[in-house]
Amino acid sequence: MSPDELKKIAAKIGKCLALAGSDNPAEAEAARRQAEALMKKYNLTSGDVAAAEVHEEAIDTGAPYKMPIYLGRLSVIIAQAFGCGTVCELGFVHINTAVKFFGLGLKPELAAYTYEVLRRQVGKDRAAYSATLKRYKRANRIRKADLFCQAWVSRIARQVNAFAGNEQEQAAIEAYKGNRYGDRLEADPRAAAKPKQNNDWQAQAAGFRAAEDVSLHKPVQSKRGVLLGASL
Repeated sequence: MSPDELKKIAAKIGKCLALAGSDNPAEAEAARRQAEALMKKYNLTSGDVAAAEVHEEAIDTGAPYKMPIYLGRLSVIIAQAFGCGTVCELGFVHINTAVKFFGLGLKPELAAYTYEVLRRQVGKDRAAYSATLKRYKRANRIRKADLFCQAWVSRIARQVNAFAGNEQEQAAIEAYKGNRYGDRLEADPRAAAKPKQNNDWQAQAAGFRAAEDVSLHKPVQSKRGVLLGASL
């Protein structure tokens, strides 16, 4: 069964399930039986029906490598704020790594848009901060820049105005995640950067300051309403 066919069938079952909550006992029972008959005919579960309403939006990272840990953390923050799920699908050779957001309605598109804007902003701020570290050895420059970015993302997390979906939406997202990715998902075993030198706190402080003017808000009509802030 193709995804489009599944969506059509799921829509029919969904309508029946909605009618099953009718105040009219006869109508509710007939709708419930029809929903059960359709699920049995097509070998579908209630989770399959819910998951059929979920769709995903992908962001190409531009390289077939693991993205930095702080960008993975950023994707989780954005997903939670928009009531979505998220995964990172690693690339290989000529296929780039992608960050994917999945959810209902416009939420995946808005989450992906927001993530891309913030990803570019933290990259720009990292480059500017790294330019001030020329006197340090390469390993120290990278650690300090990572600490800067981790603090930047932590600051964003504090400013997130979350509007996650309800329990029904979250159940649909989890069902989609299980159906779509199943056992393919693996946890990232890498550890985040940790301070090693006495002045490493300065990198973290700089990251917090750099993200002070960045704010995340609930969109109203369009993507233009997603992000507000002078630095964007």
